[in-house]
Amino acid sequence: MIEVRIPKEIRTYKEKLFFGLTLRQLICTGIAILINVPLYWFGRNIIGSDGASWVVIFIALPLFLIGYFNYNGLTFEQFLKSVIQQEFIYPQKRKYITVNLFEVLSKEEKKGGDKRGVLKQKKGKKEN
Repeated sequence: MIEVRIPKEIRTYKEKLFFGLTLRQLICTGIAILINVPLYWFGRNIIGSDGASWVVIFIALPLFLIGYFNYNGLTFEQFLKSVIQQEFIYPQKRKYITVNLFEVLSKEEKKGGDKRGVLKQKKGKKEN
């Protein structure tokens, strides 16, 4: 009997074109092959076999990241954009400010004032 695979979550479905690769992966792999095969073929005579292989690896790495990288549904460009925004454009400086109620109440006891009014004032300052 012929079985058809149905994905559990329809949003995770990606159409496979050739060799089980998506169009994005296929294009990036093709570009990497078109650049790196001639580069290695002609570069090994100039800088040697080891040097040419390292150059090929460093050139192919960004292409394969663009094609194959997926993190929580984000492509490499989306992930890189969010990391840059979070770390550099919108850095978060969080200040942790506490109000020691025991200290506030003990100061008021020494002054002999109203305790409830002081707490309301402190909360009002913290919100602003």
